[in-house]
Amino acid sequence: MDLKTVLIEQQDEADQICKNSFSRDKSTEFKKLLKSKLIKIILGVRRSGKSTLCLLSIDKDSYAYVNFDDERLISININQLNQLYETLLQVKPNTKYFIFDEIQNIPHWELFVNRLHRKGLNIIVTGSNGKLLAKELASHLTGRHLSLELYPFSFREFLKMKKINLIGPQTTEKKAVVNNHFQSYFDLGGFPEVLKGEPQGRYLRELFDKIIMRDIVERFQVRNVRILKELAMYLIQNSTGFASLEILKKTFSFKSVNSLRTYLGYLHDVFLIYELSGYSHKIKERSTMPKKYYADDLGLMRALNTKPTPDLGAKLETLVFLELKRREHEFYYFKGSNFDVDFCIIENTKVKKLIQVCYSLESEKVKNREFKSIVKAQSELSKFHPKIELIIITWNENASFNFEGHDIKILPISTWLLL
Repeated sequence: MDLKTVLIEQQDEADQICKNSFSRDKSTEFKKLLKSKLIKIILGVRRSGKSTLCLLSIDKDSYAYVNFDDERLISININQLNQLYETLLQVKPNTKYFIFDEIQNIPHWELFVNRLHRKGLNIIVTGSNGKLLAKELASHLTGRHLSLELYPFSFREFLKMKKINLIGPQTTEKKAVVNNHFQSYFDLGGFPEVLKGEPQGRYLRELFDKIIMRDIVERFQVRNVRILKELAMYLIQNSTGFASLEILKKTFSFKSVNSLRTYLGYLHDVFLIYELSGYSHKIKERSTMPKKYYADDLGLMRALNTKPTPDLGAKLETLVFLELKRREHEFYYFKGSNFDVDFCIIENTKVKKLIQVCYSLESEKVKNREFKSIVKAQSELSKFHPKIELIIITWNENASFNFEGHDIKILPISTWLLL
């Protein structure tokens, strides 16, 4: 392998990526991180745009880029990383920033990065395995790094990509344009390559397989690939659902709950699924409550769907969940004896908002059910949290109600996503 040729080609590829990419909302936050001398860590699911975020935020003459997901670099070991660094300086002699993409593929990479950091170099690392990076960072880089998590495109970013101007009065015409684009976003999801025109089904199914094989099976030597894939597909297809560990254990024939937990951990670590805990005043009780599981992207839900008709309500709730994650809220679900509320938002230890997601409130039966649930939750929580805003997010309804003395705001999803 001619290492210099590989690195030159990768610099050219990085330049091409920048020509066909779009700015992200996280760019401002990332540029602030660049001023720090600490190691910068960008985490997120494969193909969500982590390296692009880095490349677009730095002048192309100021960075040196290495993609360790390149099959030509797979055989590199820790002893060869210094040779790579020296070759990189030949290719980009005036480098200010070193971007190491998916460097967790190299065992003991953190020793190499730590050494460069001690030399005063500005290091940026991207990775698609959160736990693996966290473990290695904790062992050798504690207190020496800052991290940022990147998700697939939000609706706001999607509109920016489409050059929709959101500044100024929201006229009837502008609202119609936004709503039309929202339908496309709701169908496509947020993976950048899909938004650029790659065929959604084929691209995302191949991405799913790559994440399973490269990031889990090969790295952790998982033997039962079939069960791992079936579990992942089940949780993504049934996004928003409660999942009993005992039922999952029996359904997928796991030998023990601990084995199941290990597989769930793998899927969580590579950002294919997220867990949501229930809210309780007692912090210890939260860890024992059943978990709800959410997919990482609406497009992935659609690409892996085997049901005859999609569950639009589940997709809507998943979209709200992902937006709350992007906004870095602390939030839970809240469940009472005969009601439940999708999201309970915490600020400074206090419950500030309750959010219910319902595709449509046209049916009086559905409306009463949703109103009663969110009002019961507010009443139950009001002893410790006196001021709680009540919001129900729907597909296209916009109104305000007073139900049994409680004010409830109804918002269309496309409006709420842009607040």
